[in-house]
Amino acid sequence: MKIQRLFIYPVKSLRPVEVSAAEITNEGLRFDRQYVLVKPPTEQQPLAEHITIKWRFDLGLFHTTIDKAWSKLTITHSQAQERKTLVVPLTPSPLSLLDAKVFEVSTFGTKAPGIDMGKEASDFFTHHLNMPTRLLYIGGNGQREIPGAVYLPSTTRALSISVNNKLSPQKIRFADAAPLLITSTASEEDARRRLPPSARGEDVIVRFRPNVHVDVAAEVDPYNEDSWNMLTIRSRVDRAQQVSVRCLFRTVRCLSLNADLAKGGMISTNRQLYGLLAKDRRTNELFPHKPVFGQYACAGPSGAVLRVGDEVEVTERVNGSGSSMSPAVQEALAVEEYAAR
Repeated sequence: MKIQRLFIYPVKSLRPVEVSAAEITNEGLRFDRQYVLVKPPTEQQPLAEHITIKWRFDLGLFHTTIDKAWSKLTITHSQAQERKTLVVPLTPSPLSLLDAKVFEVSTFGTKAPGIDMGKEASDFFTHHLNMPTRLLYIGGNGQREIPGAVYLPSTTRALSISVNNKLSPQKIRFADAAPLLITSTASEEDARRRLPPSARGEDVIVRFRPNVHVDVAAEVDPYNEDSWNMLTIRSRVDRAQQVSVRCLFRTVRCLSLNADLAKGGMISTNRQLYGLLAKDRRTNELFPHKPVFGQYACAGPSGAVLRVGDEVEVTERVNGSGSSMSPAVQEALAVEEYAAR
């Protein structure tokens, strides 16, 4: 098995940037989900509300590119006749943000400060989304706690999860639930076969929004990743580098699977992957009505680089069919439950 594709999402819910290499940090891949679009707070709603492709399928019309110097992020609206592009720093200078407004953003119950990127960015997205919109950059220490609400509906407490006992606990930026999302080519092909023949040529995997897409060749069946617990990734460039990946949770999917990324609306019924997968992929017992595709995960050490073509080995699986929740998450939830008593 090997890494086939790598994706980072500089702005949450917009189209990804596909890369050949990506650096691991304690918050996921560098530059991933460091920006977020929000509705500005009001007297009735003091928190900025993040805007998501789950409900705004037209976010799929915004394409993102990074320049060769890795200094500028260009956002392009694929159907615009005017105000077609916006350019922002990939990593804003702290000095440029000194006087910027800061909004608190809550996602699944854990909060992070977001630094407003100004009027030009706001006007660009407000124009295209036809609603007041601000573009925020992750503030504070650049991280957010992992929310327990995603893993167990009854808790909104944060979770402390480590890849292993030698590495620091993981955090996230504006991602929903975990530093990484991992998918496999076997599962991709199964999803593709569910589509009508005329639609099977589309790039299916971009609808699932993974960070790491693993080519499993003919070695495993579709959805074999349901049982993955630990992976080891060995660099094709530096054989001394070894990355550990802990799978956390069978990823329950949302209505974003039904987005027509080319047109910015809902895709035709016979191509709606949410319903097509829900027929037999409701395999997360904690969310029995939602289809599952892929695994939330975390990886380390920080500073290591993943590359397309790196070797991937499953080094540990959950026992039998196993819980949808990894032992690491079960332990973290138990600790949080004990601490709350």
